[in-house]
Amino acid sequence: MPEAPAPASAPGPAAPHAAGGPVVGSAVDSAGNLVKRGELLDSILHRRLVVVTGTGVSLQTVGHPGADTDVASWPGLLTHGLGYCLARDLISKPAAAIVEAQVAEGSAGSLIEAAQKIHDCLDQRVDARRFWMRETIGQLKVKDAGLITAIRDLGGLIATLNYDQLTEDVTGLTFLQWRQQAEITRRVRNREKDFVLHIHGRWDDPGSIVLDRKSYEEIVKNSQMRELLGQFARFETLLFVGCGQTFFDPNFQSLLDWAHGALSGFEHRHFVLCRQSEEPGFYEKLKPHGHLEPLVYGQAHADLLPFLAKLASEGSAGPAAAPAVPTGPKLLTPAEVWKRQSRL
Repeated sequence: MPEAPAPASAPGPAAPHAAGGPVVGSAVDSAGNLVKRGELLDSILHRRLVVVTGTGVSLQTVGHPGADTDVASWPGLLTHGLGYCLARDLISKPAAAIVEAQVAEGSAGSLIEAAQKIHDCLDQRVDARRFWMRETIGQLKVKDAGLITAIRDLGGLIATLNYDQLTEDVTGLTFLQWRQQAEITRRVRNREKDFVLHIHGRWDDPGSIVLDRKSYEEIVKNSQMRELLGQFARFETLLFVGCGQTFFDPNFQSLLDWAHGALSGFEHRHFVLCRQSEEPGFYEKLKPHGHLEPLVYGQAHADLLPFLAKLASEGSAGPAAAPAVPTGPKLLTPAEVWKRQSRL
């Protein structure tokens, strides 16, 4: 099983400089980056934040690389699924070789086709999809709660592209998956953020999982999901965390397409967290998506948690803590003038 890539937005070994400290001359202190950080902080202060977590968050939380943690990523999950089908004689070796090549190729289209073949093979056995998810995603355990805790402390709605329940395990929040539109609408309408939104389903509800071609076609055509993601794109600020290695993840691409359509003609942008060294590559990857900008959090993975913690601290008081706008001298009423004069 090939090792899944390290999450670009997850903390790693400490860098030589102090984690979270200022990096002189780096992109994190550039004028443009500070402006973007200010926009993000304004959204936190005014409770207009939606944090979208990708596979990097899950990989960090389960302690990747570690035993059985590859399945937290798309390539790792599909590689396991292929082995699962081979072990149960649900796929021929020539067909398996094609699927293996599709997973190795790594584009959104090839991953979806690989997932479709794996699902078709699993469907030869009753409930095989359910048991496969239980034996993979369902076994992921929290090893490091730091990143999810820092995300929770930002105070925004947490939406995830992942199928696991790690966020709920750390935060204690309930969850809703994309098919539960009536309840999602009620909560979003009431500005409630005490739940985790699984945009592409959760492992223990196989009918909600968006993984293969058929399920992607279904969710792309779902008008309620388009409206919901469009509303987030227009009226909230989306902050992508742990999505550094998932620009070609079909989950990520479909969300970008929704946001791109919803934001046409609007002066509003969203942010993907990245390290300084990743910023040039992010601009290239985000070229088709003008409303999505890289936001540098530091030079090393270890800078991410201090960056998020400072944002949470600055944004925790809310708009009421903002400095009062200076006003002119208070004008006295005639009664107040008489009282003052009578004391003389």
